[in-house]
Amino acid sequence: MPRGVSLANDMMKLGGLSISTYRTQFAHNIVGCTHSLLGVTDIGDWVLDPKAHKKQLHLSRDLWSARMLASTYDGLVPTAGSNHARQGFYSNPSVVSKSGQQVLVEQHGFIIVWTLDRQSGDVALELVHTLSPWRYGQAERIDLRMPLVPTEGDLSTLRFVPADDDDLDGLGLIDPRGRFQGGTSNGAASS
Repeated sequence: MPRGVSLANDMMKLGGLSISTYRTQFAHNIVGCTHSLLGVTDIGDWVLDPKAHKKQLHLSRDLWSARMLASTYDGLVPTAGSNHARQGFYSNPSVVSKSGQQVLVEQHGFIIVWTLDRQSGDVALELVHTLSPWRYGQAERIDLRMPLVPTEGDLSTLRFVPADDDDLDGLGLIDPRGRFQGGTSNGAASS
């Protein structure tokens, strides 16, 4: 996706379009460029849906499918809206309620939420598993939200803290608004 951002930047400059003025166009360009790049890249057993459009990239592999969606302007997972197909995609059995690996043999729809840091140009990716649709302004109905980090070394900074552990002042992977909190090597949390 970083290469898609770079190409989208070039497209905006070539067209003389300000990224701050034409944010939506920039997001569409990022997805279009990334879709084009993924179409010519080996993505293993995953299949890229050639018909996906707008701010979405659709990938599938066996019983699993993933949609890459841009976060909302306030950094939240986008809602399903009124589209029945999208609402169906957001309706999934829980991945944390079953023991062992039974959950891995069921059909699931995952969302990969991407957020562009406009200062650095970096793209942050989060894997999100939704349970059911929700309305904008309501709490997200999810049972899994985790960063997709670029390297194994980045995983060493993550900490899991149960939500009911009051002794740790709320440090954990999910903040009260349902957003990921990154950990640090000294145990202090950052969002």
